Amino acid sequence: MPPLINVSAAITSPMLADQFAVIRRQQTVGTNGRASFITTNVPNLSGVVYPSSKNDLERFPNFQVTGKTITVITRFALRGESEVAVTDYAPDIVQWHGDSFVVAALEDWSAFGPGFVFALCSSQDFKDVPPTTE
Repeated sequence: MPPLINVSAAITSPMLADQFAVIRRQQTVGTNGRASFITTNVPNLSGVVYPSSKNDLERFPNFQVTGKTITVITRFALRGESEVAVTDYAPDIVQWHGDSFVVAALEDWSAFGPGFVFALCSSQDFKDVPPTTE
């Protein structure tokens, strides 16, 4: 039995929604075995975006890096690694608040409202933009 609550109004509310962009990457493999990408930019998307864990400092002998992960709930059909009619796609890249995040986990949430996806996205930047205080 599907859930009896539709959360569409809450998730699309301007009070919760944020703007982000997506870079969709179609992958082709050349005769040399190396992948190349044809990218499509999709600007001005809307959804609920919030920080997730794991955002811990990792220390290595020669450098340190703080991981950054976000959760995105949106009606835009984000993609993970996928194939459609013999066309391969690399996971989408979500651009939010000056940082780039690759879709690491994706769940179909359409039972909670038509067309919703839930994505965990990990930063692919070596150094992220610091939080603002304004």
